[in-house]
Amino acid sequence: MALKELTNKEMELMEILWSNPDGLTMRELYELLPEPRTHFNTVSTFVRRLEEENFVKHEAIAGRLFRYMAAISRMDYEKREQSSFLNRFFNGSHMEFVRHLIKEEKISKEDLEELIDFINKD
Repeated sequence: MALKELTNKEMELMEILWSNPDGLTMRELYELLPEPRTHFNTVSTFVRRLEEENFVKHEAIAGRLFRYMAAISRMDYEKREQSSFLNRFFNGSHMEFVRHLIKEEKISKEDLEELIDFINKD
């Protein structure tokens, strides 16, 4: 099943879960959100949706108390998003992306020299 792109609020929740790999209760997750916090029930709804979309999983720890954790690693999500971005805008080509950065002057000659040095170190 293909994963959807995360919204900013979903990404905020996932960042917290990725930073806490042993999992968090809903209350712990809520308390780690920056102020001003979204209402607790809204956060709970977001987490349930993330679970339905296979980003989050849970385990029971006591009665109706659950621990929530990421079901996909940050690295796997980043790889999928990078691939999606390249496919949508640059026909899947890393080189086309780099050319675009150079053409738009988003990457300097010094950046390119640093990149060449990095490549040559391997």
